[in-house]
Amino acid sequence: MAGVSAVDGLSLRSAGLGRLMGAGVLAVVVASLVNTLLALVGQGVLGVPDDFKGFQPAAYVSLTFFGIAGASVAWALISARAARPVGLLRRLALIIVPVSMLADLALLLTGQSPAGVAVLVVMHVVVGLSAYLSLTRIAPPRPA
Repeated sequence: MAGVSAVDGLSLRSAGLGRLMGAGVLAVVVASLVNTLLALVGQGVLGVPDDFKGFQPAAYVSLTFFGIAGASVAWALISARAARPVGLLRRLALIIVPVSMLADLALLLTGQSPAGVAVLVVMHVVVGLSAYLSLTRIAPPRPA
Protein backbone atom coordinates (compact mmCIF):
# COMPACT_ATOMS: atom_id res chain seq x y z
CA MET A 1 0.00 0.00 0.00
CA ALA A 2 1.42 3.36 -0.96
CA GLY A 3 1.68 6.09 1.66
CA VAL A 4 0.50 9.66 1.10
CA SER A 5 2.10 13.02 1.97
CA ALA A 6 1.39 16.59 0.96
CA VAL A 7 3.86 18.85 -0.81
CA ASP A 8 2.88 22.42 -1.60
CA GLY A 9 -0.79 21.44 -1.71
CA LEU A 10 -0.09 18.41 -3.90
CA SER A 11 -0.66 14.99 -2.42
CA LEU A 12 2.13 12.51 -3.05
CA ARG A 13 2.49 8.80 -2.48
CA SER A 14 5.45 6.48 -2.66
CA ALA A 15 6.20 4.62 -5.86
CA GLY A 16 4.77 1.15 -6.26
CA LEU A 17 6.64 -1.90 -5.00
CA GLY A 18 7.60 -2.99 -8.54
CA ARG A 19 9.24 0.34 -9.38
CA LEU A 20 10.96 0.43 -6.01
CA MET A 21 12.34 -3.08 -6.43
CA GLY A 22 13.38 -2.37 -10.01
CA ALA A 23 15.23 0.76 -8.92
CA GLY A 24 16.95 -1.18 -6.16
CA VAL A 25 18.00 -4.02 -8.44
CA LEU A 26 19.35 -1.58 -11.03
CA ALA A 27 21.30 0.27 -8.35
CA VAL A 28 22.82 -2.98 -7.04
CA VAL A 29 23.83 -4.11 -10.54
CA VAL A 30 25.31 -0.75 -11.55
CA ALA A 31 27.15 -0.23 -8.25
CA SER A 32 28.48 -3.80 -8.26
CA LEU A 33 29.80 -3.46 -11.82
CA VAL A 34 31.45 -0.10 -11.13
CA ASN A 35 32.90 -1.38 -7.85
CA THR A 36 34.29 -4.43 -9.64
CA LEU A 37 36.06 -2.11 -12.07
CA LEU A 38 37.36 -0.04 -9.15
CA ALA A 39 38.70 -3.16 -7.42
CA LEU A 40 40.44 -4.24 -10.63
CA VAL A 41 41.98 -0.78 -11.03
CA GLY A 42 43.02 -0.83 -7.38
CA GLN A 43 44.86 -4.11 -7.82
CA GLY A 44 46.13 -3.63 -11.37
CA VAL A 45 47.08 0.03 -11.37
CA LEU A 46 47.39 1.11 -7.74
CA GLY A 47 49.19 -2.01 -6.55
CA VAL A 48 46.71 -3.06 -3.88
CA PRO A 49 47.61 -6.61 -2.78
CA ASP A 50 45.56 -9.45 -4.27
CA ASP A 51 44.55 -10.63 -0.78
CA PHE A 52 42.99 -7.27 0.17
CA LYS A 53 39.68 -8.45 1.67
CA GLY A 54 37.67 -5.41 0.67
CA PHE A 55 38.20 -6.28 -2.99
CA GLN A 56 36.69 -9.75 -2.76
CA PRO A 57 33.42 -9.69 -4.74
CA ALA A 58 31.56 -11.58 -2.00
CA ALA A 59 32.42 -8.76 0.40
CA TYR A 60 31.59 -5.69 -1.65
CA VAL A 61 28.62 -7.10 -3.60
CA SER A 62 26.88 -8.31 -0.43
CA LEU A 63 27.51 -5.00 1.34
CA THR A 64 26.28 -3.17 -1.76
CA PHE A 65 23.10 -5.26 -1.72
CA PHE A 66 22.39 -4.63 1.97
CA GLY A 67 23.19 -0.92 1.71
CA ILE A 68 20.88 -0.41 -1.25
CA ALA A 69 18.16 -2.59 0.29
CA GLY A 70 18.30 -0.37 3.37
CA ALA A 71 18.20 2.76 1.22
CA SER A 72 15.19 1.36 -0.67
CA VAL A 73 13.25 0.72 2.54
CA ALA A 74 14.17 4.18 3.77
CA TRP A 75 13.07 5.70 0.44
CA ALA A 76 9.71 3.92 0.60
CA LEU A 77 9.11 5.40 4.05
CA ILE A 78 10.49 8.85 3.23
CA SER A 79 8.63 9.22 -0.04
CA ALA A 80 5.38 8.19 1.65
CA ARG A 81 5.69 10.55 4.61
CA ALA A 82 8.05 13.47 3.98
CA ALA A 83 6.92 16.82 2.64
CA ARG A 84 10.04 17.06 0.44
CA PRO A 85 11.23 13.49 0.08
CA VAL A 86 14.00 13.97 -2.51
CA GLY A 87 15.64 16.70 -0.46
CA LEU A 88 15.39 14.64 2.71
CA LEU A 89 16.94 11.59 1.04
CA ARG A 90 19.76 13.79 -0.28
CA ARG A 91 20.46 15.20 3.18
CA LEU A 92 20.39 11.75 4.77
CA ALA A 93 22.74 10.37 2.11
CA LEU A 94 25.18 13.22 2.74
CA ILE A 95 25.31 12.10 6.37
CA ILE A 96 25.08 8.32 6.03
CA VAL A 97 27.61 7.79 3.24
CA PRO A 98 30.49 9.56 5.06
CA VAL A 99 29.63 7.78 8.30
CA SER A 100 29.72 4.45 6.44
CA MET A 101 33.28 5.25 5.37
CA LEU A 102 34.56 5.33 8.95
CA ALA A 103 34.96 1.54 9.11
CA ASP A 104 37.10 1.66 5.96
CA LEU A 105 39.20 4.52 7.27
CA ALA A 106 39.76 2.54 10.47
CA LEU A 107 41.50 -0.10 8.32
CA LEU A 108 44.37 2.36 8.00
CA LEU A 109 45.02 1.87 11.73
CA THR A 110 45.56 -1.86 11.12
CA GLY A 111 48.19 -1.30 8.44
CA GLN A 112 45.98 -1.99 5.43
CA SER A 113 46.85 -0.59 2.02
CA PRO A 114 46.12 3.16 1.89
CA ALA A 115 45.33 2.83 -1.84
CA GLY A 116 42.93 -0.03 -1.09
CA VAL A 117 41.21 2.00 1.60
CA ALA A 118 40.93 4.99 -0.75
CA VAL A 119 39.26 2.78 -3.36
CA LEU A 120 36.85 1.42 -0.72
CA VAL A 121 35.89 5.00 0.16
CA VAL A 122 35.14 5.70 -3.51
CA MET A 123 33.06 2.49 -3.59
CA HIS A 124 30.85 3.93 -0.85
CA VAL A 125 30.22 7.01 -2.98
CA VAL A 126 29.35 4.77 -5.95
CA VAL A 127 26.81 2.82 -3.89
CA GLY A 128 25.28 6.02 -2.48
CA LEU A 129 25.00 7.68 -5.87
CA SER A 130 23.61 4.56 -7.52
CA ALA A 131 20.94 4.22 -4.85
CA TYR A 132 20.03 7.91 -4.81
CA LEU A 133 19.82 8.32 -8.58
CA SER A 134 17.92 5.11 -9.28
CA LEU A 135 15.46 5.52 -6.40
CA THR A 136 14.64 9.17 -7.05
CA ARG A 137 14.42 8.76 -10.84
CA ILE A 138 12.91 5.33 -11.31
CA ALA A 139 10.75 5.25 -8.18
CA PRO A 140 9.90 8.91 -7.51
CA PRO A 141 6.93 9.91 -5.34
CA ARG A 142 3.76 10.03 -7.46
CA PRO A 143 0.69 12.23 -7.21
CA ALA A 144 -1.92 10.58 -5.01
